[in-house]
Amino acid sequence: MCFLIGATGPGVTATGEALLGCVSDDPYLFRTFVRVVQPAGGRYPHVGTELVYATEQPDLAPPFQVEPGETSRGVNSQGLAFVIALAVEQEAPQAEEGDLPPVRFCELSRKMMNECSDVEGALKLLQAQHAVAPALSVLLADASGGLAHVEVGSHGTAVHQRFTKDHPGMALAVNCYQSKELKGFNEAKAELSVSENNNGCRLLRGQDLARQLGGNLDVAAFRGILSDHGNRERDPADNPLLKWWGYSICNHGTRRSDAYDANAAPWGTVSAEVLQPSKRALHYNYGWACGERAEFGDQPFQDNSWAHFASFVPTAAPEARTVACTTVDGQMCPEASLFQLHSD
Repeated sequence: MCFLIGATGPGVTATGEALLGCVSDDPYLFRTFVRVVQPAGGRYPHVGTELVYATEQPDLAPPFQVEPGETSRGVNSQGLAFVIALAVEQEAPQAEEGDLPPVRFCELSRKMMNECSDVEGALKLLQAQHAVAPALSVLLADASGGLAHVEVGSHGTAVHQRFTKDHPGMALAVNCYQSKELKGFNEAKAELSVSENNNGCRLLRGQDLARQLGGNLDVAAFRGILSDHGNRERDPADNPLLKWWGYSICNHGTRRSDAYDANAAPWGTVSAEVLQPSKRALHYNYGWACGERAEFGDQPFQDNSWAHFASFVPTAAPEARTVACTTVDGQMCPEASLFQLHSD
């Protein structure tokens, strides 16, 4: 579960470049870490995040469909970037004999990062699919200023919005469909019009903040949006999408308990990311971007929240390898310095 924002063009971003931003909301034991993937055979390297449990309990199933080694957001050496948010859709239609199964998004994201260099190429790949699992909102951006919001799932694929440097704009996504083609397939509890869930309030809050900063959106401004606590006062127990998941963009979901129960886990922001295609950079913040400490015991690892970005760029290697840059508890790995981008 996530909040996504993208922006591009003069009068929208400070430099006219395309930017993507997101928070990764998960059970607090399900953590992101940064890794650089350096494939062989002329394929493009990329830097991104992967989700894994920060526990040795082998019986804990992932809270949603995710594959080992899957990139959940990333940018490649050509300047193509993507971020995703689950879309809470209605049950898939009954498959008939001869129907092809949905294509797993992990296969598409791998192909996107390995072979696509811009938004146009990524859109062609996604639009060629009859069905995708799981259902997702996908924001795409590239080094030339391209930006697109595309939705994929059991009911098809739809491009909701598309912008360029010459056609500036912003795109925001939460955990539901927004396109005219697919919004009729949302689960009722996920609709933007349902005031009890957190989709509508997070989307509106993000839109308001982005409009206030219009023309000045940059990495720091995106960080401010991803640190926002608007609607934090609302009770996470009231959320019909996921009980104990909060209402603010920087999400502090909790049961207000001193103990973490994996069978009734609160959800909140485990990392925040800004992707800057023009620099091929992933700006990564472990934990809450606001930098606060955990308020309750059911928010494990949040005391390690960074309150700053560390920036990483992908590089090629003579042999295929995957290099971890951070750990699931927010520490830097020894090889991270090989990929870090330092400000001037």
